[in-house]
Amino acid sequence: MQVLRFLLFLLLLLSPLPAFAYDVLILQSMHEKGYAEAVRGFKKECRASSRMIVLSDYADLDLVRIVREEHPKVIVAVGDRALELAQKQGDTPVLCMMALNVKPRRWVSGISMLFDPARYLSLFQSLGTDRVGVLYDPGRSGVYVKKALAASKGHLRLVLREVHAPKETPAMLQSLRGKVDALWMIPDVTAVSAASTEAYFLFSQSERVPVVSFADVYLTMGAAVALTIDRYDIGRQLGEMAQDLLEGRDPEEGMVPPRKVLSRTNDGVVRQLKLSGLGGH
Repeated sequence: MQVLRFLLFLLLLLSPLPAFAYDVLILQSMHEKGYAEAVRGFKKECRASSRMIVLSDYADLDLVRIVREEHPKVIVAVGDRALELAQKQGDTPVLCMMALNVKPRRWVSGISMLFDPARYLSLFQSLGTDRVGVLYDPGRSGVYVKKALAASKGHLRLVLREVHAPKETPAMLQSLRGKVDALWMIPDVTAVSAASTEAYFLFSQSERVPVVSFADVYLTMGAAVALTIDRYDIGRQLGEMAQDLLEGRDPEEGMVPPRKVLSRTNDGVVRQLKLSGLGGH
């Protein structure tokens, strides 16, 4: 009897573990409040079974093996590192959010971190600005800036400066002296880096022009207005896309702009620069 029990025990040890049964593999770059808020919104709209993996918990992760063995129907990548890894696996569809460095690829869709440029252009018009300075890296933001140029025709003039390394930003800003009525900070990690951020606000003070940014963290540094994403709603938006995919409906292809805009102002800077026309944004 003991021999039989021992043989059964060995059989259990040697048998492969049952595969996880779930529909959505959520791949999150790291533990971060904004990511967690987006995932919470995602789960509000997509009630499918899921498994969560946070990459910062692992020294190394064999995603190809996990996908091969566990067969998720869709991978949700949260953040740039997660998206980079998700794109290296096979043909499992990838939906992404909270990622800046998104390059168009087959099977990759999601919610962009970039608003439709028309949202910003409408704000600049309400401020009465005719010339708006934009620094950008063509390799990162060229497509977005082209869309902004097309949308701005007949309304205002974008004064563009290309930067190819963060150290070029201060000099490019100085080249805009006397040529712009406002600065538009776009989420381009070459044009807006930790080392160059201060240069935007020194320019703003010396030229007395407002800075319009993409994140409210810059309000405390001297930006006049920030149009920011609603992380929870981005998650809900992606959850709806995932639900469509799981139910056999084709979601919208490519990266879709966030549908909800949060507008915040620095009242001190608004008063100092005597800005008006900020209502309704």
